[in-house]
Amino acid sequence: MEQFKEAHQPEEFAFSKKPNIFAFLFNPSKQFVRMKVEPSVGFPMFIILCLVLLGLLFPVFTGQGGLIDLDAVAYDGDMDGMMMEEGIYMEDAMYEEEAPLFASFNIDGLVSGIIIGMIMLVAYAAGPPLLALILFAISKMQNNQTPYKAIYSMTVFATLVSAIGFLYLMIVNAANGTYGYIYTAPSVFVNETHPFYSLLQSLEISTLAFVAFISLGLIKTANFKKFPAIAIGAGIFALVLIVNLLGGLLR
Repeated sequence: MEQFKEAHQPEEFAFSKKPNIFAFLFNPSKQFVRMKVEPSVGFPMFIILCLVLLGLLFPVFTGQGGLIDLDAVAYDGDMDGMMMEEGIYMEDAMYEEEAPLFASFNIDGLVSGIIIGMIMLVAYAAGPPLLALILFAISKMQNNQTPYKAIYSMTVFATLVSAIGFLYLMIVNAANGTYGYIYTAPSVFVNETHPFYSLLQSLEISTLAFVAFISLGLIKTANFKKFPAIAIGAGIFALVLIVNLLGGLLR
């Protein structure tokens, strides 16, 4: 009977033993364990950069600082009282020469957006390998034999949640016509002058998830003990807090 069951059990596909970026959010522990045997970097990094690029494209045509000023024409719903900017009524505007489409383009905003976008893409591409290099050095101090590529794969997978959070924030900011609002952090409920604004800003959901995934990955992939892994995660969070504090001082 047992032989019959074994004979009819569906065989697991070979690729299912590799870490799967699409299944990572549902079962991160399993994917982290798989990285120990067969690390995966290229395709997961491609997915992350695509998410970041998609997030960067949302505000290009919409929202504050978009390429085209969608608020150039405003009306209160009444055709007789329809107004253009600067108090020009519709019947008066009918006799004015129609402005060309490209006259409404925010070229300065486009150039600055391209620069910021390139910086974001470089940061997401260079961040995981640099962080993996630091974690690899720490593991070597503990005589850990985990290869660099496995730790690199771990940091790439952990970055997925940060890329998803970035995409969500860009969509929400574009939809609300805002710029730089962190809707996934408690800081959205207070003013920037609030004494605990930087701390609340650091409690952003995807940031906390990234820290948690790094700690879990160090345990499952790099064979760290719980205390050092959690301590490293706390150190990463402290670094984020310091950066936000410095940013608050500059503001």
